[in-house]
Amino acid sequence: MAPEVVDKQQDVKVNEKSIEEYDSVYAEIPVKNATFGRVMLEIMEEKGVKTNYSSTAFFTMAKKNYLYYVLHEKGVPCPKTVVIASEKSARNIEKLIPTPVIARKMEELRETEKNILESSEEIEKFVEGVEYEEDLIIFQENSEGDKYKCLVLGNEVISLKDGSEGWKFDKNSLKYANPSDKKIKTVKKASKVIGTPIAEVKLRGNKVYDVNPEPELELYSELAGKDVYKKIAEILKEDK
Repeated sequence: MAPEVVDKQQDVKVNEKSIEEYDSVYAEIPVKNATFGRVMLEIMEEKGVKTNYSSTAFFTMAKKNYLYYVLHEKGVPCPKTVVIASEKSARNIEKLIPTPVIARKMEELRETEKNILESSEEIEKFVEGVEYEEDLIIFQENSEGDKYKCLVLGNEVISLKDGSEGWKFDKNSLKYANPSDKKIKTVKKASKVIGTPIAEVKLRGNKVYDVNPEPELELYSELAGKDVYKKIAEILKEDK
């Protein structure tokens, strides 16, 4: 599936067929292709094809610096977050977010490194070589509490609890579980303010640490024993 422009007419083709021949599409777009993906989704929206997320929602989830801005602005409980794009900007980060801090290095929108940093010296080492306008470093407070990965499917939330110790999420420690109503409310709010009916929301404690446009559907299907594909099909068939 790819967008194309012929005689100034925009279209998206699926095996040489115009996207106009489809009523709805479940799109899986790598976040590194955020700009390409946004354009493709915009074309599909113009042609009235329903997708699992809008072009704006996808771009927001892919661009993490913008994602946390939106979540904070809309009052979604989030960890204190600072985004920098140069070594110099990392100076005195510990005065804004008390250590230990969770640091994530983003290159071309993909997370390439993640660690928990205990001191200013460790922060300085982590940001060495950061190039302005090419890389981003995201610093977040390390909130305590249970860890959940939640799949939002319209009004339904399928939750997997991470039973591992420490700050990292461990795929091998996930089990189907029902979090509190407060957590479910937070997860739904995150999805709503971004404007997407389908997304993965990561929680630590009662705070949203990430919203992902590429949920591992098979993982939720296997661990929760639910037909997530049927639910997605129902959402895509709903009237706009």
